Amino acid sequence: MRIRAALVLIPLLAACATKPSPAPAPPPVPPPVPTAEEFSKNGPAVVATADVVLNDSSRKRDLSVRVAYPDGAGPFPVIVFSHGFGGAGKTYDALARFWATRGFVVLMPDHADSGSPAGKDPAAESVREPAGDSVTDPKSWELRARDLAFVVAATAAVEARIPALKGKLDERHVGVGGQSYGAFSALLLGGITVEAAKKERNFADPIPKAFLVISPPGKGQQGLTDKSWAGLDRPLLVVTGERDQGSKNQDPSWRLDAYQLSPPGGKYALFLEGASHLSLTGLAAEPGAVLPPAAGKKAISPEAEVEIFRDVRIATVAFWEAYLKDAANAKAFLQSDALMTESGGRAQLLHR
Repeated sequence: MRIRAALVLIPLLAACATKPSPAPAPPPVPPPVPTAEEFSKNGPAVVATADVVLNDSSRKRDLSVRVAYPDGAGPFPVIVFSHGFGGAGKTYDALARFWATRGFVVLMPDHADSGSPAGKDPAAESVREPAGDSVTDPKSWELRARDLAFVVAATAAVEARIPALKGKLDERHVGVGGQSYGAFSALLLGGITVEAAKKERNFADPIPKAFLVISPPGKGQQGLTDKSWAGLDRPLLVVTGERDQGSKNQDPSWRLDAYQLSPPGGKYALFLEGASHLSLTGLAAEPGAVLPPAAGKKAISPEAEVEIFRDVRIATVAFWEAYLKDAANAKAFLQSDALMTESGGRAQLLHR
């Protein structure tokens, strides 16, 4: 019987041994890389703006917020954008309205240092703003961080004040950005650490999914050290340019510290030839814009300013679509040479 059983098992074992294993699944096909032109175009949405006042009852503080929003059914990802020192939310209308055409709701609070009284020109305020982006008062840092944390969590309050947005804000997909002092403020929510009175402080907020900062400060200012960005593990885009010096005449490459010193993975940097602090807001690209002196650099033409701002629009909306809409084609674009090639080398888009 044992011999007979063994004889029965032998063919079975042989069959098992010769049975082909299933073929491995083919690797996923990477999405095609879109052209820069595709990201430069306005989206289909009609855009409206509104100015609302939100009350932070925990601080007994009213906060004015400018809102740019699209029509449509939603849900719309949310971008909270912080102005520079002495600036105002309306300074960034050109960027905000463009992002809104592509299906984002943009919230731009006016902080306590805002220079936004009626009649003031946002371009004039933005020209002066870089000189004040090195605010050294830790109380001001905390005030701004708390402003942004409040707005990030205030989607329901925004919907209540703008009936057209009722039930349309996607509170699960929120990004935070800013320029200059506003960039520093945004990064506080991203988990950067700052030293104040020999103590390390952290204002990290768990809600934002990604951060986009224009002209951020580097180490040696506002309590920032080599280790300040070690906890910045969420997606990040840094934007700066050739004429975007720091408030203490630091070389524009200094503004790339957030990109270079944060953990790798989902980190991007856009460096633009000829771009100044004002170029990056879009104000220098507007018809009849009065541009400030070029700070030792040769002035560029109004046409060049338009091209620079086009590159800013392209890279920033691709970043938001990649990380607030999970768009694989946008991420493929960010990790390609398409923008550098199509801009003739004017725009360098790095990633790590």
